[in-house]
Amino acid sequence: MKFLDWVKDFFGVDQSTVYLNQQAIATQETQLAIETFAISSAVNLISSAVSKCEFKTYLNGKELKGDEYYLWNVEPNKNQNSSQFIQELVSKLLYNNECLVIEVNGQLIVADSFYQNEYATLENSFVNVAKGTMSFNKTFRMSEVLYFKLGNDDIRVLLSNLLKGYNSLLNMAIGKYRRSGGRKGILDIDSTATGNPEYQKRFDDLMNNRFKKYFEAENAVLPLHKGFNYEEQNGEGSKKSTSEMVDISSITKEAFERVAQAFRMPPALLRGDIADIGKLTDNFLTFCIDPIVDMISEEANRKRFGKNAFLKGSYLKVDTTCIKHSDIFSISEAFDKLVASGGYSIDELRIKVGDTPLNMPWSRKHWMTKNYQDIENLKGGENIE
Repeated sequence: MKFLDWVKDFFGVDQSTVYLNQQAIATQETQLAIETFAISSAVNLISSAVSKCEFKTYLNGKELKGDEYYLWNVEPNKNQNSSQFIQELVSKLLYNNECLVIEVNGQLIVADSFYQNEYATLENSFVNVAKGTMSFNKTFRMSEVLYFKLGNDDIRVLLSNLLKGYNSLLNMAIGKYRRSGGRKGILDIDSTATGNPEYQKRFDDLMNNRFKKYFEAENAVLPLHKGFNYEEQNGEGSKKSTSEMVDISSITKEAFERVAQAFRMPPALLRGDIADIGKLTDNFLTFCIDPIVDMISEEANRKRFGKNAFLKGSYLKVDTTCIKHSDIFSISEAFDKLVASGGYSIDELRIKVGDTPLNMPWSRKHWMTKNYQDIENLKGGENIE
């Protein structure tokens, strides 16, 4: 479309004075997908946090790093490392409200699509399972797969319906902001100009070239032919007001708070606020991360270990303490207390802060100072009542 044709959509026909049509501009506003942005931010934050966890495996009550540990923490399949696998698992769970993990030739694979046959008393089954371009021509029983489901309500669908209203409000605020700062003017065309044989040529040049360059330039002068008079409108309506920016910020903040509420995470953490980050992180771990990792560990224990092995002390446990960064200088006092009370060995604490264990006989022992001895064994001159 030529610039002249575009202008004619905004200007009246056969008028001596022409005005800008604001309604036409409003229809060309770029839509901001706040829904996708807010939900993606929340899902990425949660999945990245879970991927930092260590999946510990135990055999008869003792921690063991074997094939199962390697599968969950290093290489679940030939095409993904553990971080990529866990992020995909959690993302699909949060986006789709459910997720299916199958085992093929000793590899754990997150399915892209599947159909579940549900029964009242019999074991459910999964068919039409696909990953990428590959479809598995097999029926998977519930006991053969890891199936995760958040709840009966699809949180993403509910959020989408809720956030549609915020999208509309936000786009209205953006349109108002752009219009308030746009350049407006009135072009008056005298009858002497319309009677000139060169009128149409001059009008086309003015609309297609001169006005276009004039509006795009930071500083410019607009030469006009005789009979053309342009008046810039510099009233209060052309000045950008901070109220529109406040509206945009408030609507965006409100949308992020609703998403955070749906995923049970602190809104300030989703917005990126750093005030009281320690308390926000604790809240995030307790109400958002822990339920997800509990679901993963419970499903893995009942399907990959079973009742008998679990009761004998063989199980998988997800350690969420790896999510928080630990500064050894800030926790040195707590480190000392944990060793002195016999709660942890030196090697256990070194592992928790991300350091390598010493693997010495004394570093694997549990120590306790005399301050923690049994009160009945205290000796001295004090009378204990």
